[in-house]
Amino acid sequence: MRFMRARLLALAGVATLATTLCAACTGSVSASNNGAPILNLAHTGDAVQRVFNPYLPINAYSVGSKFEIYEPLVQVSKISAESYKPWLAESWSWSSDSKTLTLQLRKGVKWTDGQAFTSADVVFSYNLVKKFPALNLNGIEFSSIQAQGDNTVVMTFDKNARPNFDTIVQLEIVPEHVWSKVSDPTTYQDPSPVGTGPFTLDAKSFTPQGYTLLKNAKYWQAGKPAIGGLRFVTYKDNTAVAAALVQGDVDWSSAYIANIDQTFTAKGKQFQHFWPVIGADGLITNDAAAPFNDLQVRKAVSDGINRSQVAASANRPPATNPIGLPLPLFNDSIAPQYKDSKYTYDVNAAKQILQADGYTMGADGYFAKGGKQLAFSITIPSAYTEQVGAAQVIQANLKQAGIKVTVNGVSVDAINALTQKGNYQATIGYPIAEFQTAYGLYDAWMNPKYSVPIGQPIVTDENIERWEDPQTSQYFADYIAATTDDQRKAAIAGLEGRFVDGIPWIVLSYYQGYGDWNSTKVTGFPTDSNPYWTAEPNEVVALNLKPTGK
Repeated sequence: MRFMRARLLALAGVATLATTLCAACTGSVSASNNGAPILNLAHTGDAVQRVFNPYLPINAYSVGSKFEIYEPLVQVSKISAESYKPWLAESWSWSSDSKTLTLQLRKGVKWTDGQAFTSADVVFSYNLVKKFPALNLNGIEFSSIQAQGDNTVVMTFDKNARPNFDTIVQLEIVPEHVWSKVSDPTTYQDPSPVGTGPFTLDAKSFTPQGYTLLKNAKYWQAGKPAIGGLRFVTYKDNTAVAAALVQGDVDWSSAYIANIDQTFTAKGKQFQHFWPVIGADGLITNDAAAPFNDLQVRKAVSDGINRSQVAASANRPPATNPIGLPLPLFNDSIAPQYKDSKYTYDVNAAKQILQADGYTMGADGYFAKGGKQLAFSITIPSAYTEQVGAAQVIQANLKQAGIKVTVNGVSVDAINALTQKGNYQATIGYPIAEFQTAYGLYDAWMNPKYSVPIGQPIVTDENIERWEDPQTSQYFADYIAATTDDQRKAAIAGLEGRFVDGIPWIVLSYYQGYGDWNSTKVTGFPTDSNPYWTAEPNEVVALNLKPTGK
């Protein structure tokens, strides 16, 4: 599930930084690069190691976006289905059977060391992740890739690949002339990255607390970026970030801010945010281990959680329809038979499900079966205060249903290792696919092809709950084989049915893409009236920012 790379992607290191890191960034509040402001960006998590290899699951990019250095062929929107921005590829086309993809590359692009970007770099990058599966974090599958001249690339696939277009074209492209000399790309740290992106690493700025990216003065988008750079600083938790934003120590962040209208935007018109719904959030269960390898337990837990309370704890809309897809974004994708389906909060129903499953209520107020108490732990990163709050609500709700829950706080680094290898019972996350289509979300959430036995890592972070179900696999195959819209709709309806009946994981609320900023230095962020992109720190928005001169 891609929530790992969207938010929980770990930074190597154990120590969580203290709130006093605000002092570390205060000195750079007015920093500039040839008169253009360098923005201070906040990240909540662990200490940073100088690892800029975009293909490693643990790297420095989780404080920002790897596309700021290494760029994709196409940018894909998270808030508008099938909305694309041509990037290193100017255009593309599919063959009639959707098994061949031809991409026309942008001319005149250069790497930051001055060498020309060509089709050879694209071919090399895709073959690299194919040769080394541990680097294939996107799970890209293709048969072959060939260059036709310097500016054309042709990819072939053994089956219809159009539904996976969004994942295919978001691979980070690296320079062949640099990476071909790397003996082991699975361990290569890439401490001095050479990219095509709008920013370059200021090597002397790097510390475990953060680093600075300076504008690439020779970037292929003429006149951009207009800002001088981005300074990433790590904070202990979301509360510390919120305080730093108000104090002026931070200009831009992706932090959840509790009661944001009162605690942030009310402080002044320069304090703004844009939180569009982009995905679903909930209790990610380990379906390969007790107690969640029992469907009846998953059903009881789902019924025993008050979604309105969980959602309110994080200022989110509660999930309403058990197909799981975030609404109203996917209203048009709901099959007729599920249009009126609703999640319910029913403690008595939860108890009845468990009793029918052979559980009996003990004197301690908790259910047990075979002498074993029904209990599980929720493992979450302590730095993410919205997840801590949600876990506490779940804990209180399920106590009323006779299910014992403990909350286990760990570092951001630890949660990824635990969930990838299946060494957890439940966690809270927001699995966001790389693309916003019903097929794409379900593929990331529940495609059995990604499941491996506990102890083996799921490097793509998809289906970390290890859902395995032959009927689900068949619906995915039906969608790929479909040649008409009606056939595709039928396959999606089938997947919706399996999500409703099988409950691969428990959706609780609709996740928002957090973007918070102080507009004193720059303007150009997306807003409710101009939702051109999500507002968390990313290269598309960074390229749209213009200094105010203040």
